[in-house]
Amino acid sequence: MVLICRSGDRSSRGANRLADDGYTQVWSVVDGFAGDMGKDGRRSVNGWKNAGLPWSYKLDRDRIYFPR
Repeated sequence: MVLICRSGDRSSRGANRLADDGYTQVWSVVDGFAGDMGKDGRRSVNGWKNAGLPWSYKLDRDRIYFPR
């Protein structure tokens, strides 16, 4: 299970909680989706989006996981 949030803080706490509850395959994206705040006051440092990794607002239903 991979968790991600805006900056990585909530997802890391969530991953810790899940691990405490016995889940063993849990990861958190360290710098989150948007990353840290830059000197310009915008989230322009590190993070998934700023690393140029793939993302989109469009959802492909064939690639979405639906838990049973």
